[in-house]
Amino acid sequence: MSGRETLWRLAQDATVGICPPPRTRETTGPALPSPRRRPVLWGSGFLVAPGWVLTCAHVLVDGLGLRRPQDPAAGGAEGADVGVVVDGEVLPGRLAYCMPRPHQAVPERGGDQPGREPYADAVDGITPDLALVALLAPLKRERCVWLTDRPPGEFGQAEDDGGGIIGRFYDATGEEGPFVTEQLVCGHGGNKGSRIKVTLRVDMRHGVSGGPLIDLERGEVIGVVKARAKDGRSGLAVAVSALRALGPDSHQPGAPDLGDEPYRELMRLHDAWHWRRQDPEQSDGQDTWIDGQRELPGRLSSWELTDRLTALNRLGRIPGPRSPDVVQQLVHDATGQHANRHTRAVTWRDGHGMLRGFGGDDDLAVHLQYLARVAVEVYRGAAAPGADPQAVAEARALHRWVMERGQALRPQMRKRLSGLRPAPRAVLLEFEEAPAFYDDTEDDGYAGAGAEQALFTWSVLRGYGDGRWELAVEPQPDGVPFARAREQALLALAGVLAGADAARPAGDPVPLEVALPGSLFGAAVAEWEMREDHRPSSPRSVVGADRPVVLRDIERRLAPVVGDEGAADPWARRWQGLLSAPRLTPVRLAEPHAPLGRQQLSALPDGTVPVLCRDVSAGTGGDAVQRAAGLGFPVALWRADGHGEPHPDPAAGHCEEFHDGVAGLLSAVGPDPALLSLPRRVWRLRAGERRAAWTRGLVLFYDDPRHPLPRAAEKPLQQPGRRDRNAS
Repeated sequence: MSGRETLWRLAQDATVGICPPPRTRETTGPALPSPRRRPVLWGSGFLVAPGWVLTCAHVLVDGLGLRRPQDPAAGGAEGADVGVVVDGEVLPGRLAYCMPRPHQAVPERGGDQPGREPYADAVDGITPDLALVALLAPLKRERCVWLTDRPPGEFGQAEDDGGGIIGRFYDATGEEGPFVTEQLVCGHGGNKGSRIKVTLRVDMRHGVSGGPLIDLERGEVIGVVKARAKDGRSGLAVAVSALRALGPDSHQPGAPDLGDEPYRELMRLHDAWHWRRQDPEQSDGQDTWIDGQRELPGRLSSWELTDRLTALNRLGRIPGPRSPDVVQQLVHDATGQHANRHTRAVTWRDGHGMLRGFGGDDDLAVHLQYLARVAVEVYRGAAAPGADPQAVAEARALHRWVMERGQALRPQMRKRLSGLRPAPRAVLLEFEEAPAFYDDTEDDGYAGAGAEQALFTWSVLRGYGDGRWELAVEPQPDGVPFARAREQALLALAGVLAGADAARPAGDPVPLEVALPGSLFGAAVAEWEMREDHRPSSPRSVVGADRPVVLRDIERRLAPVVGDEGAADPWARRWQGLLSAPRLTPVRLAEPHAPLGRQQLSALPDGTVPVLCRDVSAGTGGDAVQRAAGLGFPVALWRADGHGEPHPDPAAGHCEEFHDGVAGLLSAVGPDPALLSLPRRVWRLRAGERRAAWTRGLVLFYDDPRHPLPRAAEKPLQQPGRRDRNAS
């Protein structure tokens, strides 16, 4: 079977008749039980997504714009106001969306006539004349046409056998039996706005309105048949791109809906269905639209049909663009050409349809350039506080697929593609205790001669919102004293932070997460000073004044992460409690009373944040924060320069100033959830011109279980070999 024959058959299979609704659910069945029961055929339509039929709005009204006459005995089955003829049966349907919208009525042309439908202005020639009917009963077998993603004006001219129209009609003999499909070979062209001119070899019969117009040269539905000329040999079709104007205001009250972005959701359902049909694990062994398109002559492109299928499916799973201008800009960046400003691009799919006219390897390169830019754009927005983690994961998955497919590009094209990377969510600096002790007979400035102390290794990683970590700097394999390890790490960190900042919007520096073992929780990580670049004479700046800095617990590597089924994880539970709390509630771990015990801490509500002004490096202060960390508290605040024991003179006021400042910080309410905005609010306090005294030495312990630290087995492999412990 040729490609055209396959496409004709698939389009015919998805074309339906539009008629009055069946009488009741019980009588839903054969459409033509007897000549007297033969329903009046209003027109045609076709399935564009599971459960959704596209047709013309004027099909549902008569020439005066009044509702089509119903069968007096029908009454409509369970809210049905439309019948849909599929496989010889009439299924109940409900008009769900109509364009033109009600506010486009034209009173002087009858728009205020009693009984006239608000969308009936399509009869008067007002565009776009489209309607979506929701099926109220399941199909025995799903089917769906392939809708083009090309904008109007890019369909080109087709010869008189380059296009086709399919409509549903009665059997030509007039005898009892199912509706039959009639195919008309035609040419198309002369695009004007959302209309396509159609020429035919034979007469276009009544009843074809609402049927699909197929581009047989590309194997896709490009329009909805609207009208015919008096001679029957020509007519007009509405370009399917007119659906881009579909919005919530087109929805009919009480009908099934497609959410806040109906066009985007409809295309998502369409693309996902076609992707599943091509999936070997879900295949039924029948031909698909991709199979038919593959057999069409003259298709030579490095951007393969399955590439397009995968790309459109992935694009439907990520958040849509902030505005049509974003789509236009990314198309321009990928192609180097200015897109038509009159083209309305609502979704990423629409942008994909604008990537035309490139041959050979350029076709693959341009599409991958566009998709990589989309992934970076979406990832940037999805990484903001309060964003859906699933959106981040989908954007990252799209980017990984693009990079894998980019392996087929030429070297220079691969290099250009490699520069399009999502901005990191955070940069992680880890310190781990090495299984040895430092015993040096020389005084190197970090420890006294002959001193014995713990050794540490460090690593720097980039973290992404889907939980993935990338090694940014090859770590030092040998352990060194912590002071030296910190100096080495901060020297290497400057370039990593600068690169991450460059990939993010201006004024939005990448957060720094410092993961330490509990024995180092007294480190003032936000007060560390770091060279501004790699030059030895470069000035130093306080890292916490340049960006959000938080402390994490490296000893939680083995804790279960959010989402593990059946995991009774207090870390994740307490995080959710904080996330849902309208305000964060501070709880003093020690002052003015004795430190809280384990049982007292366990009983604290999930929306509380431990706070301590004592020294946490040892003694009861150290025990208190270690106990809180062990019980799964994800957020806490303490002072790196906390006081010792006993409690200092209350008249000094330092502790109360600290606790009052923390209470004010945690009670603040803004546009973002209080928990997710906390690191940036602390940063703004540190970076302000008039920095409050209580913020000096402040440590924000902020261990987000949605982004667990990489376990040792998941960390990137290191090159074998040892480095001189004195190297920096």
